[in-house]
Amino acid sequence: MKLMDFVKALGIAILVFIAEVLIAFCVVYVYVSLTDPGHTQAFYVTTGVPIARWSTRIVGTALIFGAAWLFGARRPMRNAWIFAVSIAAFCALLNAASAQFAVGNTIFGLTIGLKLAGGLVGAWLAVRTRNPVAATT
Repeated sequence: MKLMDFVKALGIAILVFIAEVLIAFCVVYVYVSLTDPGHTQAFYVTTGVPIARWSTRIVGTALIFGAAWLFGARRPMRNAWIFAVSIAAFCALLNAASAQFAVGNTIFGLTIGLKLAGGLVGAWLAVRTRNPVAATT
């Protein structure tokens, strides 16, 4: 892989991180507004954090899967496996930085493991769906 591929993987990781945060806010907002309205602010803070974490695990894994698949199949000369691992690694760094590197629990490892698995499945699908003629040109 070229340096530009790693820069693209970092850009994708940043976009995935931003999308995760926005979707987490939306999910918590829908929960507060429609599902369980009428509680105190403290209730929503303590309830919203686990909801946001689960939504980012699910959505982040799906986004990394889609990005690894799309960008792995789009450019056959790029190593889809390394690209997927790079996206997951950059996502891990961004998530760790957002938690101020206080990530010594197994839940963080599970989250990154899910994202890595999503990226690897996306890379596997990208390799399988590539056009073999385009890979040689």
